[in-house]
Amino acid sequence: MVEWFIELALKAPGATAVILAISAGLSLLNSLVNRLLIDRTIGWEEYKRMQKELSEYRAQLFRAQRTRDEKLLQKLRRQERRINYIQRKVAKPQFLFLLISFGHIAIIWWLFLVPVYGLIPVAFVPGFGWTSVLWWYFLCAMLFGTLSSRLFLRFREE
Repeated sequence: MVEWFIELALKAPGATAVILAISAGLSLLNSLVNRLLIDRTIGWEEYKRMQKELSEYRAQLFRAQRTRDEKLLQKLRRQERRINYIQRKVAKPQFLFLLISFGHIAIIWWLFLVPVYGLIPVAFVPGFGWTSVLWWYFLCAMLFGTLSSRLFLRFREE
């Protein structure tokens, strides 16, 4: 039974499903870790407020530069110290998340995906043909990364 499963998982379509599952699992784990880091370092409500303030500042700065509004530019320059503080505070959980997510993804890649699958075709993608683990994982990670981040965001806002 185990040998049958291993043989199925080493070539398409079994490899397609295994890599899809790994990608989905890592995407959910990444979203969870990101949410926990934000909750523990800043707090979700504070993080949302800071992100909103930063985006409003950037929009005003862009508008002031585009229209050459010196009065607004002076006002925004007086806020630079606070904006830099907010950017540093928001960057901390993002940097920690980058280190953690890179770590576990690299381990999965170096210890499992590349040694097991290498460059063999693992999935057929219409319009592209047969793809290796690199491209199939990338497509799956983009899909599940988007879905899992939206899932965790929606649960937190309700």
